Amino acid sequence: MNCGDVWRSIFPSIALCAVCLLAGTVYAQTATPIRVSARFTPETGRISDVAILGDYLILAYPDAGRLAQYTLAGELVKHIKREGGAARRFRPTACLSRGDTLLVFDEAEHKLFTVQADGNFTKGVDLAYPSGEHGALIALSRIGGLTAPSQGPLWVLLPERGVLATFDSAGTYQQAIDLAAQLPYPAAVYSRAAVLSDGSLFALDYHQGAVLYRRGNAGAFKRLRLGSPEGLDAAPVLQDFAVDEYARVLLATHDAQAPLVFLTPAENAYHSHLVELNLPADARLACRASQGKVVVWQRDQPLVVVLELAAP
Repeated sequence: MNCGDVWRSIFPSIALCAVCLLAGTVYAQTATPIRVSARFTPETGRISDVAILGDYLILAYPDAGRLAQYTLAGELVKHIKREGGAARRFRPTACLSRGDTLLVFDEAEHKLFTVQADGNFTKGVDLAYPSGEHGALIALSRIGGLTAPSQGPLWVLLPERGVLATFDSAGTYQQAIDLAAQLPYPAAVYSRAAVLSDGSLFALDYHQGAVLYRRGNAGAFKRLRLGSPEGLDAAPVLQDFAVDEYARVLLATHDAQAPLVFLTPAENAYHSHLVELNLPADARLACRASQGKVVVWQRDQPLVVVLELAAP
C-alpha cells in the first residue's frame, strides 16, 4: 500500500485567504511514536471528559453525577461525588488537571470546582462573562471545555458565542479571543480548543471538519484538514482532536480506514502517521491530551485507551 492509496484525502498546502492557510500534510511510513499503555472497559455511561491526575485517570460521567477514578492500568479505585445530600445535583461536563488538583465544571451548579487528590471539593466559583448590551457579568451556565498551559490563566471555550475566554483562579474574566471574528468561516461550530504554554492555539471547527491553529505568537492561522472519505461527503470528517505540549496532534476521524491519525510538526507542515488500535467500525471517538499522555474513548460503548507518546 503506497502513500497515495492510504491518504489520497490529505490536501497539499494551498492559500485560502490572508490569514487562513491549509497546512500541508505528508503521510509518513515511519513508525508511529505512540504505544498503548492501557486498554480497558470502564463502567457504562456517557463520558464527557477525561484528565490524568498524578497516577490516576479521571473520567467524568455527567448523567450519573460523578467522577470515576481509575488507575492508569484501568482498575476502578473510587467514585467522586459532591457531598451534601441527595438534593444536591452534580453534572461534571468538563475537567482539567493542573498540578495536583483537578478543575471540574459542574453544569448543574454552574460553577467551577477544584477537586483535591483525595476527592475533596473546594468552594465553587462562578465564571462570570460580560454579556448583553452593557457588558454585565453573567455566570456561565454551559461551556465547551477547559484548557490551560502549565502556567497562566484558565481558557474556557464558549461554543455558542464562538469565543475562547480567559479567567483567573477566582473565576474573574480577563480577556477573550473572538474565534468567529478572527476565523470568519460561515456556520463555524467551534467544539474544542487547546492552548499551549508557548501561546499556540488550536480549535476544532466541527462544521468544516478542520483544526485551525496558530503556533506561538504568529498572527496567521493555518488549517489541518483531511479530505472526505468515500461515503462521507456530507459529514464532518473530524470527530475530535488532542494536542500535546510539543504541538503534536491526534485526530479522531470518521474514516473507517484511518480512525486515528497522529500528526507531528515539521517545517511549514505536519507529517501524518496512522494509529492502529483495532477499533470497532463506525466508532464515535473522543480524545484528550493530559500529563504527557493521550486518552481515547468511545462515546457510545465503554472503551478507554491510554496512549504514551515518545519524546520528540
